[in-house]
Amino acid sequence: MLSAVAQLSDQELVARVKHLAQREREAAASLVAHLAELDERRLYLGEGYSSLFTYCTQVLRLSEHAAYGRIEAARAVRRFPVILEMLGDGSVNLTTVGLLAAHLTRENHRELLSMARHKSKRQVEELVARVRPQPLVPAS
Repeated sequence: MLSAVAQLSDQELVARVKHLAQREREAAASLVAHLAELDERRLYLGEGYSSLFTYCTQVLRLSEHAAYGRIEAARAVRRFPVILEMLGDGSVNLTTVGLLAAHLTRENHRELLSMARHKSKRQVEELVARVRPQPLVPAS
């Protein structure tokens, strides 16, 4: 496969990379949607696994980090379905959803997700800090 990729022209390579990135986003969004339903139905129990996390790591062979991120996103998507579309079109990513999930409410989710659109991890962390500031740590 690598030798076939090396044969692509510069324009073909750039176009292919963009296309593959879009397909990857769509596949991730689809996996998150399916995990949300699998979790809702608790089908992992019938398969002999005590948790969705164990199912994801042992059956789907996801890394622990990947499993955690996708499960967190799946649970956020159950609460706020708009996230799924945003994952699919690339306006937010799994890291962004993970950073925001605990802070999203029925009242603020659209605004926060809009503010996080196409932002870096650092920018989303700053957004979360503004929304949920932590108390100052006393000097020691």
